[in-house]
Amino acid sequence: MCGITGFVSEQRTLEPAALIAMRDALTHRGPDGCGLVAWNGKGLPCREGEPARIGLAHRRLSIIDLSDAGAQPMSTEDGAAWITYNGEFYNFQDYRAELEGRGHVFKSRCDTETILHLYEEYGLEKTLGRMNGMFAFGLWDRRAQTLLLARDRLGKKPLYYAHLPDGSLLFASEIKALLASGLIDRNRLDLTGLDQFWTFGFAVGSRTAFEQIKRLEPAQCLKWSRGRIELKSYWDCPFGVDPAPDRDLDAWADELEALLCDAIRIRLISDVPLGLFLSGGIDSSVMAALAARKLRAPVSTFSVSFPEDEYNEAPFAHRIAEHLGVPNTILSVHEDLQAYFGSIARQFDEPFGDSSAIPTYFISKRAREHVTVALTGDGGDEVFGGYETYREGLRLWGNRQQRRLFRRALTLPERLWSAKLKWLGPRRGFIRLQSQSARKHRRMIYSDRLWRAVSPEISARDREKWFGPVLQADLLSQMQYISLKVNMVDDILVKVDRMSMANSLECRAPLLDYRVVEFASRLPYSAKITEWGQGKAVLRRLLSRYVPQELYQRPKSGFSVPWEVWCRGSLGTELRERWQRLQSPLFRPEAAEALFPADRDGSSFRQWLAFSLMEFLAAQAQE
Repeated sequence: MCGITGFVSEQRTLEPAALIAMRDALTHRGPDGCGLVAWNGKGLPCREGEPARIGLAHRRLSIIDLSDAGAQPMSTEDGAAWITYNGEFYNFQDYRAELEGRGHVFKSRCDTETILHLYEEYGLEKTLGRMNGMFAFGLWDRRAQTLLLARDRLGKKPLYYAHLPDGSLLFASEIKALLASGLIDRNRLDLTGLDQFWTFGFAVGSRTAFEQIKRLEPAQCLKWSRGRIELKSYWDCPFGVDPAPDRDLDAWADELEALLCDAIRIRLISDVPLGLFLSGGIDSSVMAALAARKLRAPVSTFSVSFPEDEYNEAPFAHRIAEHLGVPNTILSVHEDLQAYFGSIARQFDEPFGDSSAIPTYFISKRAREHVTVALTGDGGDEVFGGYETYREGLRLWGNRQQRRLFRRALTLPERLWSAKLKWLGPRRGFIRLQSQSARKHRRMIYSDRLWRAVSPEISARDREKWFGPVLQADLLSQMQYISLKVNMVDDILVKVDRMSMANSLECRAPLLDYRVVEFASRLPYSAKITEWGQGKAVLRRLLSRYVPQELYQRPKSGFSVPWEVWCRGSLGTELRERWQRLQSPLFRPEAAEALFPADRDGSSFRQWLAFSLMEFLAAQAQE
């Protein structure tokens, strides 16, 4: 896993110091080495100190082929194509013999070189179609004078870009590298992106907090040529659009077992120590069970332990590991967590509203002391129907049987809220159900300037567009697809990538193998929700073959921290006073009392949003 960045322009040049600054802003993503190639306006390699018209740079975290032969940027034999690449192309070995038979000569054992040879042989789209993995890359084709950017199908690896008015293009794994170029106007904020942050906890789709900086979306490629860019999608997987005929649950479990075993197998390839995160929940337990019992892989598991018992899943995980007979290391976190909050929030380079970044950071930090690669259970809830919001959606808008199954006693405020959601309908209502901060709260926080500048309809549009491909699907499939396209991509995968890479740890998610996702997209309702209303029916059936139900049948707890508890004491007082001193023209200082009340609990979600925003604004002011 690595950090990549680059620059191309017809009219502008970039000083070598700027390219180096962009590259080295990503050192945490690749501490094992670095590289840079650049060409001048005539297309010749830059002499030392000469400004570049085209530049590619790389920070390396060595995983496969630890030798210098795997260094990047890497080129074809004749130097016609160059690549800077971040990620893992798991099935790259499937193509080496074919390519060698066609006359391609390999100098390394790494997957990067296979991408270059595939591109030479088949072009970009056919190369992407062959790649099973998590990746982002920039490829400079010297003959065609084009820069090509691409991102993996599910968006597991990030890629940001800025297309400037003069046609220049910058790209990088993280926003901080683009800011280091000196070409981005930090003061031009995307106000809709900020409104999405306060509504959902993150900017949605291609948006970021910066008006000039965009995210390349999953399964998207970008072509730059002569100052112009063209965006194109190369894969999608709408849920419920082409459902498979219903089958016995064990038959579905058999098929899933075979798919997951192969997904895990190819993710065990590594030249450095590898482990598996085990929480004791269904998703990670399935990964551990198949790795240990089916693949007979010597995988060690890791679980995190926090001092607060209600947030400590280590005992559950340890019982699973004991039953499976796999080593389990408890990664205990005892340090002063508060000292890390600021650096954790700033790692995202923009406001980011998921406080579970805190435990994700610490399990990554502790695991990195033992391994360089970790398998995770990410994706199970989205792909196999595990979220409470799905059950709530079925209660509100499902058929009569679903509404009866998920009926529950409601308080008066809940009844009023439920009636409003039901009236909105599943499309607008599900987006509102996933919103974390109501319009009235945002009005209290926003200045008049920001309030007039944003629109709830525009902020929701980036989510609503994903209903288009699944309008004919059943309700549960629609909710899963939206969650996968938005919450998974813009929240969970961002969180895992930044927190793991902040500690130079690579995380791999077998449940997000695109073949597993395609399989899940065709599952009937009965394979996702049990007759008792439990989600992840087929995953539960698969896990029951290896682990007794009493070891994993417990209420879903999520991966969270007691942020609202921490905000009751001195931290809350400090943050309330800090908000009161806010100098931003976009937010009301007087909202401090509502955000961090002294006499009652506040909203833990909005309190983390406020903290994240303050860290972002402080970082902006320091530049």
